[in-house]
Amino acid sequence: MVEGQTGKTQSSKTARPPRHTDARIERNPAKVRQTLAVGGLRDLNKAKRRDAILDAAVTLLGTRDSNDITTEEIAALAGVSAATVYNLVGTRNELMYQLVGRILTDLAEVLQSLDPSDPIAAAQLVIDHTVSAFVSNPNAYRQVVAVTQRAAAAHPTPVEPSSFQVAAMRQAQSMGIIRNDIDASGLARQIFLSYTGAAMLWSSGRLDDAGLLTAARHGLFTALAAAATDDYREKFLDRMRPLSKTLEKKAWRFNGPTTASSS
Repeated sequence: MVEGQTGKTQSSKTARPPRHTDARIERNPAKVRQTLAVGGLRDLNKAKRRDAILDAAVTLLGTRDSNDITTEEIAALAGVSAATVYNLVGTRNELMYQLVGRILTDLAEVLQSLDPSDPIAAAQLVIDHTVSAFVSNPNAYRQVVAVTQRAAAAHPTPVEPSSFQVAAMRQAQSMGIIRNDIDASGLARQIFLSYTGAAMLWSSGRLDDAGLLTAARHGLFTALAAAATDDYREKFLDRMRPLSKTLEKKAWRFNGPTTASSS
């Protein structure tokens, strides 16, 4: 008897049409479209406010120390409330990471427009695009780089920065540009480490803006020359040599904090 009842219940459930989102959409598609439109507009407005907050932070960081800037000041310049800053961006350190994350998100979009058959151009664009963003407001982004690098493990960015170089180096290897006995991912991360080192020196004032670009490109082409196949090695060495000379003669600059004895 129990088995019969169970079987009857199961068959009746099977015959009953399922209640899910698609059925509701069929019954009232206009209402669903309106709901989706409202949700999309809400997300767009949220993104605009977040960008306004990040833009305001960069403006303030361009002339002041991050420790002296309050959330209320950022909110006032962005035209939002302090609560909105906390809700959309978070703490001061999280704001710094969102600034880096925005640069990486923009980079991902730019890379999509590149010729997919030129991984070396992609690898250089990773460097050129991020350096260009940093030096657009060097006083601000020197602070951003310093803060984000100190606590990188605790606050990962939305996009893993080295992933762009990993994709480029793997493609370069598949095209015969990089030797098969090379670990393409390891090579990419070495390029990223070289870039990070240059960025840290720049953030501390030991490289000027032009020096950051020179040092980062030098790291890229040095690594490529070491890992290249015979057909490509000399091309990368030709790119590396003038960068070496520029780096040695012009790019290095120490600009440490001014002390009372040196002023």
